[in-house]
Parts: sequence; structure tokens; C-alpha cells
Amino acid sequence: MDNQSTASTVLGHTIIEWLAHEALLESEPAALYGELCRRLRAIGLPILRAQVAFRILHPLYAASTVNWTAATGIVVENFSAEDSAQDRFVLGPIGHTLTHRLPVLRRRLTGDTALLDFEVLKEFHAQGGTDYLVFLIGYDQVGRNGIICSWLGDRPEGFTDDEIALLQRVTRQLAIALKSKIERSVAQNVAHAYLGERAGQAVLNGLIRRGDGEKITAALWYSDLRHSTKLAGRLSTEDFLNLLGRYFEMTAAAVLDHGGEVVSLIGDAVLGLFRVEGSVEEACGRALAAAHEARRRLGALPSPAVDPVLNFGIALHLGEVIYGNVGIPERLQFTVVGAAVNEVVRVQDLTKQLGHPLLVTAPFAEAVAAPWRPCGEHLLRGIETPMPILTVTD
Repeated sequence: MDNQSTASTVLGHTIIEWLAHEALLESEPAALYGELCRRLRAIGLPILRAQVAFRILHPLYAASTVNWTAATGIVVENFSAEDSAQDRFVLGPIGHTLTHRLPVLRRRLTGDTALLDFEVLKEFHAQGGTDYLVFLIGYDQVGRNGIICSWLGDRPEGFTDDEIALLQRVTRQLAIALKSKIERSVAQNVAHAYLGERAGQAVLNGLIRRGDGEKITAALWYSDLRHSTKLAGRLSTEDFLNLLGRYFEMTAAAVLDHGGEVVSLIGDAVLGLFRVEGSVEEACGRALAAAHEARRRLGALPSPAVDPVLNFGIALHLGEVIYGNVGIPERLQFTVVGAAVNEVVRVQDLTKQLGHPLLVTAPFAEAVAAPWRPCGEHLLRGIETPMPILTVTD
């Protein structure tokens, strides 16, 4: 073992200890991996390029990769199960390692023992790579979860045996450090997907007992799909679910695009809110803009013949609600409750009776300027006092 190799091995143990410490902290996977690569390069390991990949549980993506080079630093990519970019991943050395469950794969890219049996290896060789290593570290018996990590060296003679052993140990410790971070990311993805980003984060931060919550003032949004019972009976299951998906992309997506929160998807209804954190006018303005955007998306359908009966009503209201956990101790729902929620639901029911797809209450109309048109006072079901209702001119 030469002096350089000895120094790298000794300093490598320090990096392993650093990784063990990082496993206890809440650092992000990409930042951790970037720092690891910089430290390995700094102690003399000839790393030109490195990559770590792992499965993720996310509504849009199936896997994530973190790539590092000395020139570009860290680049993070996420892939869906249907993403064509995954073909390069699956058909390359990474896919080969996964398919055959190889704990280690090595390819020399120069010299008498060079083997460039994957297209990407030719690219690595053209970039100056000389030696390529892949390590697969599983988190379970069947190997469905874990990390797969590759290291591309650029020293003419490649990695030494001691360096390969060190990189294998470093990769194993990296897997340990990333495990809790990946699991935390999975928890965040699930919470955000099912509860919304803000409510999901509140639950992860400890707001998990029945009765946990707060009173907030918000602009409330409620939309409901028209003729949903008839549609469910007339359409096939697949067609009805596709129609629901298009409806939610018009309504719930518009709420999110304008900075609101989708509190609940109640069957074919959307309950959203826009918190009053600055001015009331600003929150109500965003809610109104989201309503106009939802109706615009409906009007932008290619042809009425595509969805001849797809329609929905929207109600907007301003009031105080309780935002938190309700239910029984063993089964909770994070939602909003209060009189204002009941009122906005009842106002939406009037959109069919009054023939206007968008209705608002007087408190909402007073908060934001628009070409409002009164629709009279109406007695809402379950509410004793008639409520002034308005719509907006086209």
C-alpha cells in the first residue's frame, strides 16, 4: 500500500464516521451526497462522476437519482414509472445490476481488460472515465428497497483494491445514513398527497391528537360536480374515474395553482381554502381568480361532444373556521369545520336553482372588488337567517 493509498484509507475512516453522525441529523439526501462526493475527491479518490438512486413513494414519481460531478455539483432527477428516460437507466449497467441482484459490478473502461458492454460506458470513456463501480445495498430480504450507487474514476490505472473496499464501506454507511431520510421523505410525500402540504406538515410536526387545531379566517371554496349520480350509473368505471380526474384538474388544481389549500376531496366535491394571512382582499382575490380559472378550463375543452354533461358549480365565502383534527382517537381527519363551512356548501347548492355556476356570499363580495350582481336573499337549509347571494357578470 503506497503512502497516498494509506492516507486515503485513513481519511476514508473519518468520512465513514462523519456519515454515521449525519445519519442522526435531518440533512437532505442531495446535500449529504454532494458533500460526501466532495470529501472523497478531496482525500485523493479519483472520482469523476457519482450517482445514487433509490425508490420513492410519490404520486408522480417512482424513483429519484442524485448525480454529482466536480464541474456541475449536484443534479437531482425524478422519474415516473412510465418515463421514457428510465430506459437509459434500466437498459444500462444500473438496470443490469438490479435485474441480476449483483452486490458489486465493475467495468474497466481502458486497458487490456476494458469492457464497454453498455452504451453509457462508451460515453463515460469519452468523458475521461477509466474505471466504473456499482454497489447495490438492500434494505430488506427481497431487495425491493435500498440504494444503488455508482462511482466513475478517472485515474489512468483505475481504482486500487483498497479504494474499492473503502468505497464499498462508504456506500454501505451512506445507505444507513439515507435510510431514515428516505423514510422521512416518504412520510412527507404521503402526508402531503392525502392531507395537503400545509396540513400534512402540521401532522408530521406533531399535530396528531383529536382536538389539535386552530381558528383561522379564510376565503372558502366549494365546488360540486353536476349530475354525478347519473354519470356514475351511465359510464363505465374507467370512464367515470377519468371524468372525475378531469374535473379535479379543473377545480382542485386551480385552487392549488392560486396558492390555496385543498382541504378535502369529498366524493366529487372540492373543499378548499385561502388563508387570510395578509389582507382579506388578497385572499379573496386569489379564491376568485381560482374560480374563474376553473371555469376557463371547463370552457377550454376541445369540444362539447367530448364531455357533454361535464359541469360544476362553485361557491365562495369568507368566514372563521376551525382547522384541525376531528374524529375518534384511532381514526382522525384533518379538515375544517364550522358554520362557514356549512354555509358555503349550501350556497353551492343554489347554483343549480339560480342558474349561475359561480355564487358568492355578501362577506366575500364586500372583501374584493368585482362586477357583482345581486341574486337576492336566500334561506339556506339549516340556517335561520336569509343570506344575500351574489354572482359575477360574465
